[in-house]
Amino acid sequence: MTTMRVSLASPAGLSGSRVVSRAARVQPAIKRATVCTANKPTTSAPPAPATETTSTMTVEQQRQAAKDLVKYFNDKQYEADTLAQRVFGWVPNAEISNGRWVMFGLMVGLMTEYATGVTFIDQIKLTITNLGFADIYE
Repeated sequence: MTTMRVSLASPAGLSGSRVVSRAARVQPAIKRATVCTANKPTTSAPPAPATETTSTMTVEQQRQAAKDLVKYFNDKQYEADTLAQRVFGWVPNAEISNGRWVMFGLMVGLMTEYATGVTFIDQIKLTITNLGFADIYE
């Protein structure tokens, strides 16, 4: 990207400078009709000059549009912040901790099976019976 220094005159008459990119300072060229007179007779009328389109948006409409855009992007930022601060529900941290607890439980169950000889399913049946939920252990 090419840059150049542009001096700006301030309202107080002081001059300052800032760096402006070439893309920002290049104005779009007005389209002009090209005329080739080699094959045309000289009695033809000259082409009409190109006209420039102007915007009919008032300053108040621009202000309202800017306010609407600011409100829209503030709402989007609020939504993003709200989603980032969630604690309950389907959030990544809850899923990670749930997965870790499940892995820990399976490891404890397998180590208990190794130490006692009671299978993992029988351990679950024994726990349900001892907690009083149902009498399913024989």
